[in-house]
Amino acid sequence: MQDEGTPVHNYVYSSALVDFVKAANACCEFLEQLTDIEGRSFVVDSVRHLSSVYAGILKTGETEPVLESPGEPTVTEQEWSALFQRIAMILGPHNDVLRMAEEGEFDRSELVNHTISEDLADIYQELRDFTSIYSRGMEELMNDAAWELKEHFTEHWGAKLLRALQALHILYVSGIDPSEKL
Repeated sequence: MQDEGTPVHNYVYSSALVDFVKAANACCEFLEQLTDIEGRSFVVDSVRHLSSVYAGILKTGETEPVLESPGEPTVTEQEWSALFQRIAMILGPHNDVLRMAEEGEFDRSELVNHTISEDLADIYQELRDFTSIYSRGMEELMNDAAWELKEHFTEHWGAKLLRALQALHILYVSGIDPSEKL
């Protein structure tokens, strides 16, 4: 364990990062336990968890990596796919959303069909990989995992979270229950 006065120690045990870890863990646990949840409850709880994660990461501050290589991913393709499918089943036809094509995408149309389940599975993978490494208690790894997560937040998963949150918000304020048959 590092000296309690080091910047790495101070960062990984800062109240803002610890609070974010709690929000990230709660979000992951919610997504891991989707067996008997109804559509409306899923929408409400997803909005709550995603909002907490987004607000939490904004408070975590900045750090720099201290190790040579990043931590190993822990979420398997099978776990990602199973979560993707569970969310798609819960949301049914409300899983599909249209979004503007991003720069560099192969699809040249202005609107692209996208799914909430893909964004949520990607966010889950980022958060679970981070929390798994953070829970090991090795300060250098915890620091670098936080740095990598923030880098990925800036590069892609922050936008995915906002896109999913917006789509779920529309379902929420419209009072739509994805469990009800159209």
